[in-house]
Amino acid sequence: PPNSPDLNPIEHLWNIMKSRIQTRRGVERVTTAGEMKLILKQEWERITIEEINREVSKLPSILAQCISQKGGNKFHR
Repeated sequence: PPNSPDLNPIEHLWNIMKSRIQTRRGVERVTTAGEMKLILKQEWERITIEEINREVSKLPSILAQCISQKGGNKFHR
């Protein structure tokens, strides 16, 4: 549901990619689906294992906060 807490680390990695792609848009002009596919692949490959591990390591804290809120989403990452 739209208001449920985001418990999936992949969502936060997508946000990292989105931010990087938006930064590139100021420099590069994407005009084809092929160009976008290439940029998506490049940015996915730029995500480091450290970034992945950082997001995964946040899960216990996020889950504890979610449980303390009885499943609510009134907490901040």
